Amino acid sequence: MKKSLFVLVALLSAASPVLALEWHALGARSIGMGGTGVAAAQGPLAAYWNPAALGRPTSNAYGVQIPLGVHAALTGSVIEGAKNLQNLKDSASPSQGDINNALNKLDQPGSGLRVDGGFGVDSKIGRLGLFLNGFSHIGAVPYVDRVNTTPTNITNAANNSKLIVKGANIVELGAAYGRELPFAPGLYLGGALKLMNAQVGYADYFVLRNNNDQGNIIDKLKDGATKSSNFGVDLGALWDLDRAFDGVALKPRVGLVGRNLNNPKFSRPASAGAAGLSGKFAVNPQIRMGASISPFNWWNITTDLDLTRNLTPVDNAASRQLGIGNEFNVFNRSWINIPLRIGLMRNTAETSAGNVLTLGAGLNFLHVMLDASAAVSSKRVVTESQGKETKIPRELALGVQLSFLFGGSDEEPASPKREWKAAPPADDQPASTETIRKAAEKAQEDLKAEEIKQSAPATKP
Repeated sequence: MKKSLFVLVALLSAASPVLALEWHALGARSIGMGGTGVAAAQGPLAAYWNPAALGRPTSNAYGVQIPLGVHAALTGSVIEGAKNLQNLKDSASPSQGDINNALNKLDQPGSGLRVDGGFGVDSKIGRLGLFLNGFSHIGAVPYVDRVNTTPTNITNAANNSKLIVKGANIVELGAAYGRELPFAPGLYLGGALKLMNAQVGYADYFVLRNNNDQGNIIDKLKDGATKSSNFGVDLGALWDLDRAFDGVALKPRVGLVGRNLNNPKFSRPASAGAAGLSGKFAVNPQIRMGASISPFNWWNITTDLDLTRNLTPVDNAASRQLGIGNEFNVFNRSWINIPLRIGLMRNTAETSAGNVLTLGAGLNFLHVMLDASAAVSSKRVVTESQGKETKIPRELALGVQLSFLFGGSDEEPASPKREWKAAPPADDQPASTETIRKAAEKAQEDLKAEEIKQSAPATKP
């Protein structure tokens, strides 16, 4: 068992580069629990979080899950600078000082806006998972025109400061499988193979020219996108220590998953090449580990950590999430349950990121389950300071999920028992040789006595 787990860890580590795409927390249950799920994956969504969990006998054997979620993060003062510049354009006589201040806020290193979303239809039949998942990653980074900066340039919209919008929409169609190793109770391995179709887009949003045309930036991104296809490979491992060793407290589980280990690449649009983005758009491997414990059968605690320092669509802004979550099952019956979830997550790649509080709840009735969750950052960023100051949370996330699940069991199956042959009790100890000899002589004497009795003539009365 240790050898198999070591080989998988070595394979994932060798395949992981320094950077990868930002991990998207797919599913309302995961969002509500601090963006975790590698060691606590359940049902069809295990194909995404950790395909090894598809082999767990406690997971629902059949069903469909439909998750939908969106996450947005704002770094630096890009929105504040853009809004202030637009307000100065509409003012009667903007001052040079205000113009320079707005351009400086727009031009902060690592400043940008990023949005990622996910939608899926995931099904599970026994240990087999079939899925259709779509993910979008969009980012806006500033380019500042430091030449045309006079008040006249600003009011006439001659300043060419802009937001460079980059994005990719990736659809995955595939199958996943997981099972327990027959020679290593409690150790599950799994994998997924998927066909990936990507649209990679690039567009410019000029801050002063598009004041009344903001709604068309997504259309511009789609219209200029280039489509291409490739395939992806995911691998996962899950170690259930309670099943591997008898009597382990808290039912601990440890998981490791690697997504897109073959580093699939996709074509970029010509506009991206003209802007200096050479080469193909790479979906680099993502490596994540997780752990979970269950102090009681109604309370689950989970944690996840990105092992890769992941890229985002915003230049000089990376993502490496650390999350912890709790799930409290209020009724915890086979036909009804109300799970309540709370957690924290933090981007450890950014020192100023702050903590993100996550909350979620669900209603499980018979075979239908509805879950919803939200996440909000403890930090606020200014989006407008020219005039009335406006602030919004630095990071937000929302998720909903509808599930139809059948079969399986909520009870932990009995762990394979190790048979230990106990010593026989004192009364059952083997007899000595002398005792056996005496018993044999007595049996022989009894047999002869019986023969003599039967051969003697019967006496008449």
